[in-house]
Amino acid sequence: MDGKTRPSTTHWPTGARARPRPGRGWLTGLLLAPALLMGGSWAQAAVFKDSALQSLLDAGQADQMEKVASQRLKSNPDDPQATAALALAQLDLADGNVLRQNIQRLEQCVQKTPQEASCAYALALSLVMEVRGGSKFKALGALGRVSELMQKAMAQLPDAPEPRSALQQYYLALPSFIGGGESKARALEQGVQDEDQLRLMRARVAASKKDWASVERELRAVRTRRPELLLEQRVIGSDLGRQWMHDRQYAKAKAWLEELSRQQPQQAMPLYGLGRVLDAMDDHDAAVAAYEKAKTLLGAEQLALDHRIGIALQDKGDKAGARAAFERYIGNRRASASNVEDCRRRLAELGAAT
Repeated sequence: MDGKTRPSTTHWPTGARARPRPGRGWLTGLLLAPALLMGGSWAQAAVFKDSALQSLLDAGQADQMEKVASQRLKSNPDDPQATAALALAQLDLADGNVLRQNIQRLEQCVQKTPQEASCAYALALSLVMEVRGGSKFKALGALGRVSELMQKAMAQLPDAPEPRSALQQYYLALPSFIGGGESKARALEQGVQDEDQLRLMRARVAASKKDWASVERELRAVRTRRPELLLEQRVIGSDLGRQWMHDRQYAKAKAWLEELSRQQPQQAMPLYGLGRVLDAMDDHDAAVAAYEKAKTLLGAEQLALDHRIGIALQDKGDKAGARAAFERYIGNRRASASNVEDCRRRLAELGAAT
C-alpha cells in the first residue's frame, strides 16, 4: 500500500517513494503498493485460492507473506501460488537482483501453469517495478506485455478486485494514444456487481482528474467489509488525505485520516498519513507518536516510518534522534532509493554525531 509508495517523502500508494521522473510517471502510477499492490459468498473473489496467503495480501503483511511463501517454496519449488506470493511480498525490496529472480520464476510459472492467474498478476506488477528505474523506451517496450498479463489475470479472476484495479490504474496512467485513457478505465466497471467496488473504481477515476470532491463523496459512501476492498479504501483514502495536506487543508486532512484510522484500527497506513499531517502542522511530538504507533500495526514494513520519524525529529530540533532514525531507515531492506538519498542528505545537514 508511503508505505513506500510514493514520492519523496511520501508514499507509493501506500506511500514512500520518490516522485517519478518526467516521462515515466504514467508507469509508476500502476502499483497500489507492494502491500496490495489486498467471506462467504466472496470466497472465489481472490487472487490466491490459499486463504492464508490471501489474508496476508489483504492485510499488507509483506514480511509474513514473504516468510510463508519462502517456506512453501522450499518444500515445493514449483508451487505457483507461493511463487506469486513471494514476488508480491518482495516487490519493494531495494535489491534489484531479487526482482529479476522473481521475474524469471514468474515467467516460468506463467508458461507451466497458464491457468494460475496469480502468476500473471504478480508478473505484470513485477515488470512495472522493473521498468520504473529504467529508460522511457524500455518502459514503452513493456507496455504490451503488462497489458496482456493484466487482462489475462482479470479474465481468469473476474470477481477479484485486485487485477481489475491494477488494469484500471494502468489505463488511467497511460495516454489514450498508447493504449490507455479514461474511457477504457471506465469500461472496466461493466460487470462489477459489488457497489462498494464500483464506488472505489469511480473514486480512482475522479482522483486521476483531481476531482477531489468526487473522490471524497465516493469514499464516504463505501461500507464494505471485504478485506481486499478495505485495502483499496485505505490506499485511496490515504491519498486523499495527503492531497488535502498538500493543499494546506490541515484540519480537514487530520479529521479524515483520524476517521480512516478508526475504521481500520489494525492498519498502519492511516496513522502514517496522520503523522505526516501533524508534522506539517508543526506538531512534531504528535507526529512521532503517530508514527511509533503505526510501527506496531499491520503493513508497517511497507511504510517509510523511520524516514518520517527522522524528519519530524529534525524539524523539532532533536538532532540525535533524527540521526538515529535516518540511519535505521537507510538499513531497511525495503527502503526506496529516493528516500535513502533524502536521508543521506539530511544526515549531512545534521553533521557528525557529537
